[in-house]
Amino acid sequence: MKKLAVLGCGSQSRVFCLNATKHLGDDYFITSVCAINHEHAVDLASRVGGTPAHSVDEMLEFKPDIVVEFAGIDAVETYAEKILLAGADLVIASVGALDDEAFRKRLVRIARQERRHIYVSSGAIGGFDVMETFAIVGKPEVQIVSTKAPVSYKNTPYMKGKNLSETEEQVIFEGNVHEAIKGFPRNVNVTVATSLAAEAPDAKVKLISKPGVTETQHCITLKNDLMHAELSFSSKPDPENPKSSLSSAYSVIALLKNLVSPLSFF
Repeated sequence: MKKLAVLGCGSQSRVFCLNATKHLGDDYFITSVCAINHEHAVDLASRVGGTPAHSVDEMLEFKPDIVVEFAGIDAVETYAEKILLAGADLVIASVGALDDEAFRKRLVRIARQERRHIYVSSGAIGGFDVMETFAIVGKPEVQIVSTKAPVSYKNTPYMKGKNLSETEEQVIFEGNVHEAIKGFPRNVNVTVATSLAAEAPDAKVKLISKPGVTETQHCITLKNDLMHAELSFSSKPDPENPKSSLSSAYSVIALLKNLVSPLSFF
């Protein structure tokens, strides 16, 4: 069985941990859980049979085969290199960190050097296979339109000093993927994932605030001279963290299941 360590103890991490045993119990076990709030780590670890770690260094002392990250962009930027150098593979949920090209290339170089692997989970979307096919064909035009409830966008850097209507639908942002992740670092990880998978650094992003909406929707359009695709995904927002979708945690379970299955779907 492979040893998992979990970095972060927010709602996504809890959904992942409490369901991982059910779906991955024959192939993985959670050996340690680490979070800024150690009491949260103690609570979650006790529920899944792992050990709470006071620090990432302590977490890595358990020699995990794979570290699963749910801790945010800052945590990826701070600890990803250390995790790879310690001999663990890394599953990144906060893929917005990889929008920094220099950082991304450094991590890839280290992973290759250490014979480790970095996995990007699909989160609230899917279709990475067709996106990578577009990348191989070449030069895709990509647009991502995301629609969420107003509460999802509150307290983000881009919305500082701006008001959101509680009654009217608003287009609150239009721009490129790099501007989007800077303005909404916890909201638009799917845009960075799409941009990287499709090799479309100039991907366009539109964000819509829609009062009363009960699901988060992501509509992705890709086209080039050979292909055209329209992908649409809807999912319930996490009630504890409306900036994220509940399906994001389950996507990591699906990824890990695929890694050990003799039958894989690409």
